[in-house]
Amino acid sequence: MLSRREMGALCASLLFCLLLSLGTGWAQSQLTTADQLAADTLRLHIRADTDSVRDQSAKLAVRDAVLALTDEACPADSRADARAWAAENLVRFELTARQTLAALGIRAPVKACLVNMYFPTRRYDGGALPAGRYDAVRLDIGTRRAGRNWWCVLYPGLCRSACGGYDTPAENDLVCGEYLVRFRFVEWWGGLTAPREDVVLAG
Repeated sequence: MLSRREMGALCASLLFCLLLSLGTGWAQSQLTTADQLAADTLRLHIRADTDSVRDQSAKLAVRDAVLALTDEACPADSRADARAWAAENLVRFELTARQTLAALGIRAPVKACLVNMYFPTRRYDGGALPAGRYDAVRLDIGTRRAGRNWWCVLYPGLCRSACGGYDTPAENDLVCGEYLVRFRFVEWWGGLTAPREDVVLAG
């Protein structure tokens, strides 16, 4: 028969195992949601040539033109549709950017491609996306690409707000909910484990 001390130790061990199991299950569910979130998101990444006022202003003008193009022409009802449309219209992105730059009197090369890349945590109007790897349309302006970058959510949300645009309540809750433990955990894990190398998918 177990002594009182042994019984207490056994109960403590069982409680620890139960809490560990619950914690592991919770962590796995958050990571699964984060993976689904990345799979349902298409982002936009614009890299400016330098940090000069001229180049940064040009970057923002290109951003506005690209968003107007996407808002008008992209028929996507899903991230897969948005990704396919973007891959088929990379030349159109480049032409839009070049025309915008030309109107500003700037002659600079522009390269558009579809990439899978690491993003740090970014906060947007009404929500945030945790660090991790996402597919993105990337526009490189110029050859140095040494200026401050610009990121946003291309789908869903068209760089305005991604809140409410995801398929599952868990995804919307992660993006649009308060900055709670679940987001901090996903943010920490994504920042710790996600590879940093860019993978070009098209373009």
